[in-house]
Amino acid sequence: MGRITAAINQLSVSLALTPDERKALEDLYDYEGAWTEQEARLRCPRYQDLLKAGVLVSVRTVIGTLHLLSLTGRQVLFRNAAGTNVAPQRHLDRAYLRLCMEDYGYLPVDDDTRAVLKPFIGKLNLFPMITPQGVALVGGAMTGGGLSRTTTERLVTRLKSSALAHRFRVILFTPSLTRGQGLAQTHASMLTVISYLPGGGNGERAQLTTFNPRSSEEYAGPALTPIVRDMFVRKHPGLFPQQTLTLLGERRADRIEQFKTDLQVDRVISAEQLRRHYFLSPNDLKNVRYVEAIMHPVHGRVSLEIKTRFYLAGATLQRQDDNVLAHYAGTGEMRRIMNVPADEKFELSPRRKLARDDPDAVFQSPYGPIAFEYDSGSYKLEHVQSKFESFVQQDYLRTIWGTANHNRVPTIEKIMREEEGLKGQVILSEWWRAIPSP
Repeated sequence: MGRITAAINQLSVSLALTPDERKALEDLYDYEGAWTEQEARLRCPRYQDLLKAGVLVSVRTVIGTLHLLSLTGRQVLFRNAAGTNVAPQRHLDRAYLRLCMEDYGYLPVDDDTRAVLKPFIGKLNLFPMITPQGVALVGGAMTGGGLSRTTTERLVTRLKSSALAHRFRVILFTPSLTRGQGLAQTHASMLTVISYLPGGGNGERAQLTTFNPRSSEEYAGPALTPIVRDMFVRKHPGLFPQQTLTLLGERRADRIEQFKTDLQVDRVISAEQLRRHYFLSPNDLKNVRYVEAIMHPVHGRVSLEIKTRFYLAGATLQRQDDNVLAHYAGTGEMRRIMNVPADEKFELSPRRKLARDDPDAVFQSPYGPIAFEYDSGSYKLEHVQSKFESFVQQDYLRTIWGTANHNRVPTIEKIMREEEGLKGQVILSEWWRAIPSP
């Protein structure tokens, strides 16, 4: 921690943020969520310097590129970033909703009206506003394709009687042309759902890789040379699963083909996995879809924040929440660790939304089906136990439980041992793990 503090102190001194810049960055985190390119130029003329220093971080979204305060920026600004635990996706949603309301000309209500509406808001992420439809509680989300049907139904259930009695509407913004429209028709007396993309966004989050591989014979050959083995494998024995060690002995063309095969099975492969398991760069991939994400890969561990790419097997995956994409990457990491081939014997759950007790994937081994479950650390222990009970009842031969949090491994192992009839293994699945410096 001392070295981190020293580095942050040095960065803070070298940047010498002015009072106006500090105020702008505080407003960015507390109220605005993220800035568009135009907003960044207006609010903080030195924003390019802050991007280079890692104080700001940019990400491509369905409404274009947005800039938000990074973990480093929070440490520079607030000295202790431990309390700044809002997920980056929520900041992006806040920026989206703010831009929507600005474009539609919504205005804040007066203090008396706010006081009347406050009991109905509770912890809901809704804002009391004056709109052309009158007083309304306004909300919305951009990430994950917008508010889910379940979330919208809960809002309706909670607010409909109050909205009708006190004559206010609920207005929700979404980037989707279809999501929520059926509910809006059913509950037209109090609910409006507006499909909108502020800033001229095209609704496409995915980008395509640019194919520009190096042509040297050395680069085209096997990745796992004796030097690489000495630098990485011996120094970091758990870095490469056996499946990866074998693949890295193949030529680049074969590694590219295996990446394509694995992507169809795993659905998602992260940028870190691309490098670690295949020794490939984005330039080795021809027109492969990917999305950018800024996220906390381990639930509750706000000190770990990463920006990554998720390479996608299909275009529709770009509308999935970043945590869902990470879940796929984590499950694929488990498959590699357990040396399971990427073929028809390993199948991710076909359901878009898993039932509570379904495994994330099933491997049809020669001796019987094996359940694979990935946990970012968000599962409550009662949920873990419920999963184990269900897997026993479904007669899975074994259960492989992967967790992103190394502190949870002994806890999950204890629950597994106490579950009668359950056989299995708990493994650490860190899909974001990069290749360390030699």
